[in-house]
Amino acid sequence: MFNIKAVLSIVVFLNMSHVDSAAEHRLPRVVTPLPAPKITDLPQFQGEHKESLYWGTYRPQVYLGVRARTPKSLIAGLMWIAVKDSKYHLRHVCKHEDDLSTYGWTMHNGRDFGHQVLVDHGMTLTTGFLKSKEEGSGYGGDWTVRVCVQVDQ
Repeated sequence: MFNIKAVLSIVVFLNMSHVDSAAEHRLPRVVTPLPAPKITDLPQFQGEHKESLYWGTYRPQVYLGVRARTPKSLIAGLMWIAVKDSKYHLRHVCKHEDDLSTYGWTMHNGRDFGHQVLVDHGMTLTTGFLKSKEEGSGYGGDWTVRVCVQVDQ
């Protein structure tokens, strides 16, 4: 049986939060943009600096994701299937319920390289990201990702 006081408290709380948010939405909002250029449009963020940051690990909330800094970029990432409790689980997006004992970058300079370790229930994935700019490279340089998998017996 539900505790009637707890249920009434929840109903009152939800009702009060709805009333407060409705009052906020009635207030007029004024947004005035700053009359200055965007920081990314300043000269120090152009040219070689901008090109060096074109490709990178710019995909949040995934275990590994690589993309360019353009709206319709090619997207590359890591996805694998893990077995837990005799069920298959797809891994791609970082979720707390995935229950990985370790994941994240152990080294990363934000520009040219990164190294990370992911430990998923008896399986260790090691990833490396490396980017270089040589003669003949395309805009933003050339990049590669290496994935090593070790299964604990």
